[in-house]
Amino acid sequence: MTYLRKSFSSSVQGKKIERLLKDSPSPSLARNHFLRLLEVGNAKAFDTIPDSQLPALSGLLGGSSFLSDVLIRRGKHWPEVFLRQIKTQQKSVAEHANEIRVAIKSVTTFEEFCAALRQHKQREYLRIGAHDLMPSTSMEETVHELTALAEASLESAYLYCRSEVERHYGPLTLPGSEEPNRFVILGMGKLGGGELNFSSDIDVIFLYESDEGESAGGIKGKAGPREFFAEIGKKIIHAMGQVTEDGFVFRTDLRLRPLGVNGPLVQSVDSAMLYYESWGQCWERAALIKARPVAGARDLGNKFLKEVEPFIYRRYLDYTTVDELRHMKARIEHELLGREDKERNVKLGIGGIREIEFFTQALQLVNGGYEPQLRRASTVPALGELARHNFISNKEQNSLANAYRFLRQVEHKVQIVQEAHAHSIPQDRDEEQALARRLGYRRKRKRSEREQFWQDYRRETKTVRSMFDKLFYSAQKAIEQGAASAAGSVWHDLDHKEVVLAALTRSGFADPAKAYENLIAVRDGEVYAPPSPKRLKVMRVLGPALMTEITSSSAPDQALLNLAEFSHRLGGRTGFLTLLAENPQTMRLLITLFAESQFLTELFLNRPELIDTLIRVDLTQFEKSRTEMLGELRGALAEFDDLEAKLNALRRFKTEEFIRIGLHDLGGALDLMQVLTQLSNLADACVQATVDLTLAELAEKYGAVPNGQFAVVGGGKLGGRELDYNSDLDLIFVYNAGNEAQSSRGLPAHEYYVRAGQKLLTYLAAPTEEGIAYKIDMQLRPSGKAGPLVSSLDAFREYHRSSSQLWERQALIKTRYVAGDAALGKQVEKITGAFAYGRGLNREEIGEIHHLRMRMERELAGEDDSRFNLKKGRGGLVDVEFLTQMLQLTHGHHSARLRRRETLGALKALHDEKILKPAEYQLLVDGYLFLRRLDHRLRLERDQSIDSFEAQSERLESIARALGYDGAAKHRRANHSGQKLLRDYQKWREQIRACYERYFLPEAPKKD
Repeated sequence: MTYLRKSFSSSVQGKKIERLLKDSPSPSLARNHFLRLLEVGNAKAFDTIPDSQLPALSGLLGGSSFLSDVLIRRGKHWPEVFLRQIKTQQKSVAEHANEIRVAIKSVTTFEEFCAALRQHKQREYLRIGAHDLMPSTSMEETVHELTALAEASLESAYLYCRSEVERHYGPLTLPGSEEPNRFVILGMGKLGGGELNFSSDIDVIFLYESDEGESAGGIKGKAGPREFFAEIGKKIIHAMGQVTEDGFVFRTDLRLRPLGVNGPLVQSVDSAMLYYESWGQCWERAALIKARPVAGARDLGNKFLKEVEPFIYRRYLDYTTVDELRHMKARIEHELLGREDKERNVKLGIGGIREIEFFTQALQLVNGGYEPQLRRASTVPALGELARHNFISNKEQNSLANAYRFLRQVEHKVQIVQEAHAHSIPQDRDEEQALARRLGYRRKRKRSEREQFWQDYRRETKTVRSMFDKLFYSAQKAIEQGAASAAGSVWHDLDHKEVVLAALTRSGFADPAKAYENLIAVRDGEVYAPPSPKRLKVMRVLGPALMTEITSSSAPDQALLNLAEFSHRLGGRTGFLTLLAENPQTMRLLITLFAESQFLTELFLNRPELIDTLIRVDLTQFEKSRTEMLGELRGALAEFDDLEAKLNALRRFKTEEFIRIGLHDLGGALDLMQVLTQLSNLADACVQATVDLTLAELAEKYGAVPNGQFAVVGGGKLGGRELDYNSDLDLIFVYNAGNEAQSSRGLPAHEYYVRAGQKLLTYLAAPTEEGIAYKIDMQLRPSGKAGPLVSSLDAFREYHRSSSQLWERQALIKTRYVAGDAALGKQVEKITGAFAYGRGLNREEIGEIHHLRMRMERELAGEDDSRFNLKKGRGGLVDVEFLTQMLQLTHGHHSARLRRRETLGALKALHDEKILKPAEYQLLVDGYLFLRRLDHRLRLERDQSIDSFEAQSERLESIARALGYDGAAKHRRANHSGQKLLRDYQKWREQIRACYERYFLPEAPKKD
């Protein structure tokens, strides 16, 4: 150090330099490089470096021998080079390309071009490396800079090499055209992801446009497309990666191309597409996530990547991806890494960079087909999208992103010393200390830099490994735990029929023999083909867990029967089984579904791909507004031009929303009234979207009716926002147009809107290949079945003023605007409200409502000692509804608060207005909810709208257990749960009827 001080005329300057070198990452390395700079220049050169830039210089000299050598080779000009580079913060691809263009203007040989390219790289590495060694520079800034340099270098190499090949073989154009046969370089890996490090190989794929034609001819003759572009490819590899006295630009790796090292150097886009579609592997899907055009015809590359997207991102959830990536990572650890490397290898080791990349790519591959926003080439932005769409938590995203940044910084600081293609933390303690200092660590009291680094490194890698294990191994552990039960052990004894039959009997199966047949069907899959080794492997793990869930379900026989049918429909496809093995929660929900809802089960049996919805149920919103659903539905319809395709899309949307709502219903995330509201919102959205289709088609064919309005009004359960599964939609169609109005092409307004109503009915209720959307009931329209399909506003008003009956007045309580013109809809609501609540009820009218109620019970309920009707029978839902509506009609003309469409809301208003006593109110609310829950469960379980059930029904037991009654396996054969449900039902129906009679038959003796 004394020598250093003597080298400067000012002792102050000498001491300053001495302090800076001492504070550099490696003082001894910094001193050696400083002395070499003195040799090529002199001490006065250091006077030209501003004090503000001296820390950057000392950091470079003590941080990187490679960068120091670049600087030293500039001789006495090193200060100007250093200052010019350090003052430039960032450069774009275009700026690099322009500088290279200027540098190669005067080159006359390929060798001179290569030299110019390398010299540019070295200058830019000096700039980028010097900034990277500064604490203020982020990982993102460095990788973007390195990527921009690589892209510009590749583009320059391609343009120069193509001109060279054209000189030899002449230009190559598309046959019958003067347009060139285009060529694109796809960047893969870190290049494609915009994440290059200091010593990255650049992974590329060379593609060209067409295999047709040949070049025009040159000094070496003519060439076909593959030969022509192969020559370009070879020259690019040489220009970029050949080591010369100026070093190299970037090592180029083409092993990710189709067929890898065995494939041709260049391929046409059609040939590559055929390969991926026919033989593409899972690892290639993962690799293509990061693919991006980086040089050549970028539009050609983007078009190819768009076409290959269905190979990368499957429309269905493919959990074989997780399994394959898990095995790939295990192979890396076992085959490529020694014990020491598992901790020290920043890239491939435990909790390293590759685990973050595999974690991210697995979730992208599994879910990217469904959610396009996940298709991001860069790791940190991809993690951000995964969190934004709730595939990971914000905490997990932050932890992984921070770990990724930290580990990439470590990797940079390992490589920057010698530009070495290295990924491991050095073994020597002094080198560990220097690495820690390059990363910005400084001694804190008794804790050295390397100790602090190792603490942070182990914390970050532990976090990464924990999350990696959670994604790739937690499912296996959960499945194994689920299988560890007496019921699960039955799976391994399936070849011993008598043993299994006895176990099934003990587990509470009603028909053990049939259950045994179903178990064999689940294990073996297709009837006429032996199970594949892959299936047997998956089922060895999954089977016992399935058995455990089935025996603990509310209806084991039904669950197993449906699982066997599901397995049969899947045939030889093991992907779904792998999916279940990777998602224990989904497996449990599927068994619950098979046990408790034949309605939802049938949807799955007919369309197994809907299992994606099952997987994503925890990611979907519990509740959606009408506006949200309508927006999503309109987006789905906009993807199609054909009317039939739009109608199928409408039905698919409705089915998928039914699944979403039903799964949240089964899972307990939504209570009964929330479910009914969701189903009502869905119906509203479907009707509105169908009105849009209808009116658009009519306008296209007949023109629009000037100032014409069309509205759909809903009644019944739709109007009250109490719609259940498989409920019909009660609709009324109303239009408003001027006298003598007609469409712009001469169709009278009434006929125009009659056609609108007819089309609307057809579009909603007619079967397509996706089924029907809804069953429609139009009996609430003026004059019922005998009335016109569509009413003008004036005719609607006049009918209810002069002709309608009491039952229609009662029905109008629930009517509301559903779709179409909102202003007209509100006018109709005013009319119906005024008619329903214009006056009260007299005693005779109350008797008429009671007479209608009793007639419904006698003629429609069909009850006897063993058969009950939840809706129309004694003490049923209609008792509560008729009582509520009678009180609304009686008192609603005095109190606007009573004018509620929904039954529970109306009951609360009647209580608040002190028309219902507190005990009566509580009885009616609790009784109504009991009946609605029972009715709701029957609909969900039986796949149809059913009001009745039988006292001795075999399904009564499973319904009871699904409703939360005791369902322990040992009691199942005794029907304890079903009988308790039946007793509760009989209690409620009698209490409801007694309350009903107190108001409708006040002279009758009151019951307790």
